[in-house]
Amino acid sequence: MRNDPFIKTLSNINSIRPVSGGVAHNVYKIDSRDSSYYLKIRGDHFVTIPTIACNPNDIEHEHRALIMLGGVVPNLVPQVHSYNPDEHYLVVSDVIGKGKKLETLFEERHIQKQIFEKYGQTLGVIHNATQNISEPVRVNGDKEYFQKVLMHRFGYRNNSTLNLLIQELSALRNRRLILGDAAPKNIGVPHKDGLLTFFDLETAHAGNAEFDFGYAIAHVVLHTLTNKKLMLKSIEEFVEGYGNSNFDPNLVEKIVKGILLYRLGSIIPYPIKLTVEKKKKAEAIILNDLEKVNGPESWFKYFE
Repeated sequence: MRNDPFIKTLSNINSIRPVSGGVAHNVYKIDSRDSSYYLKIRGDHFVTIPTIACNPNDIEHEHRALIMLGGVVPNLVPQVHSYNPDEHYLVVSDVIGKGKKLETLFEERHIQKQIFEKYGQTLGVIHNATQNISEPVRVNGDKEYFQKVLMHRFGYRNNSTLNLLIQELSALRNRRLILGDAAPKNIGVPHKDGLLTFFDLETAHAGNAEFDFGYAIAHVVLHTLTNKKLMLKSIEEFVEGYGNSNFDPNLVEKIVKGILLYRLGSIIPYPIKLTVEKKKKAEAIILNDLEKVNGPESWFKYFE
């Protein structure tokens, strides 16, 4: 890697150290005298779950997503400094700086004022910027990947309501470039004031903005599930921050519930402050509640 054209230009590299938290990639932070960067290397299996195979060539999808998003929201995503498709790696800018990941702040129970509003606002800015970008991220098109995402998030349960949700989302004609995994683990909270930043964009594709929107709200719920007042306030702030969406609230609620089920039962670990017994209980209640549309007021009961 030290022969990389960009890395060779860095003066006084202080350290190159592994970073925890990556699921699919080996990630290293490069600290130089002037700035910091991240080196992402994709192998033939998930780093945290070696039994899950993956294609090293898929690094090209994140590269293309970064180029596409960098063209419309350059301050909200990492800048690509080097890309080597043969060695399956990327070197990108550090968009967190002296700040922290949003997930880290939540785990530390450090919920900053207006942080959920910024979460929604940043996602809204990205969606507004990509509303006319229907071009696929993948060279052969995103249709297959679009279905793969929906099957991975909803279809694996073979639940009739969730199967109908997949059909509803597939029928929507408003596809645009979306993030695909707008979770706090992929979000930076820079030290300076302003919007948040998004990274780890290998899941970006031409899809439904409704999916990103509901996906993010589900994570707001997961990180506030012990406090009903905070949960409701945080959802409200997120929605207000996002701005006018005109999304079908019934569809969004189904997405939220589907993602809650996905996080509660997925083999890919996600930090949820619940015992195994409470997770199973929550899953059972949500499954029984899938066809109902009750709004956020009812979601807290899943975790009581």
